Amino acid sequence: MPKVVILGQKELDVRPGTNLLKLLQEHRYDDQLPATCGGQGQCSTCAVRVLKGGGEPNQNEREVLGEEQLAGGWRLSCQINVTQDIEVEVPGYEVAEAIQIEPQLVRDVLAYAVEKIPLSQLPSPQKITPKRLKDLSSRVEAILEGGGDPHDVEALYAIFSYIGRDSHARQIPTQLELTDEKIQKILEALERRLPAPEEEIITYPYFLYVAFTILFLLTAGLGIYAVFRDAPLEEPATPSFTPNPEKAPWYFVGIQELLAISPNIGPLTSVAIGGVIAPALFILLLMAIPYIEPYLEFWRKDKSKPVGRRLRDRPVTTALFAFLVGAVIALIIIGQYFRGPQWEWVIPWQ
Repeated sequence: MPKVVILGQKELDVRPGTNLLKLLQEHRYDDQLPATCGGQGQCSTCAVRVLKGGGEPNQNEREVLGEEQLAGGWRLSCQINVTQDIEVEVPGYEVAEAIQIEPQLVRDVLAYAVEKIPLSQLPSPQKITPKRLKDLSSRVEAILEGGGDPHDVEALYAIFSYIGRDSHARQIPTQLELTDEKIQKILEALERRLPAPEEEIITYPYFLYVAFTILFLLTAGLGIYAVFRDAPLEEPATPSFTPNPEKAPWYFVGIQELLAISPNIGPLTSVAIGGVIAPALFILLLMAIPYIEPYLEFWRKDKSKPVGRRLRDRPVTTALFAFLVGAVIALIIIGQYFRGPQWEWVIPWQ
């Protein structure tokens, strides 16, 4: 069976003909590989560096990447079907400069941190737990040799920053040399491998292409629909006649339905609950989702990492959002089609 080596990460035995992009997605190495064209070979957002194997690039790769990037080893992972051993470097998981530290020294420091350091006080944007530190201890060699995730280095930097700041070096039981000067050198080496802050999100050209394509199709579809279907206008309004039921425009009829089904609770009337409180809570919840999302996705094993961007990484958030939007749509449909005179229930097809 062919072997896929993800440099600095792991080796995988795969079936002949396995698509490289799908393999990377399956093993969650696709954080920096959005593949905006859906794996059709029409964009470059799934590009990886192939260091060994991979065969010859096809015409799609030549057109999208160009000879200069191909010469640098870049290939479209969606266009590679693995038939022989291949070694790749994936963006976001590059092998960095090795750090000259004794692995046993790092293990001793991590063991001390698990027992003695209040982990909640560590200067780190990620959540560091004893389980996380034990996992780091088992992978120390790979991390120091340049592999591992950038967030692993971030956790080590937080640990050594803490012991360096509060002069814990003498308290750590180790047979290796550990002084304040050595801690500063270790911090300097780790700092060079810290993940770079994300200062901008590139939206051109791929995102804008998708957005303008959807806008064009929507506008064209509405235009064609308007040619064959007249607007559902009613009779001109007259001051002497009030229709029964009197309904708001369709985009407000959901709130009208919410007013109708809201109860009176003590001093709170149905108008206050359905017209003010419930819509306000709905809007506030939508605004809060990005901040409470790490707690909504309670099923994740490693809660120190941010929630992924894909639907499979955020099922609870997606389900909650779909439920809220579905509730709004249901209220609109009920108010528009299932309410008759005196706002009583009616069957629209009878």
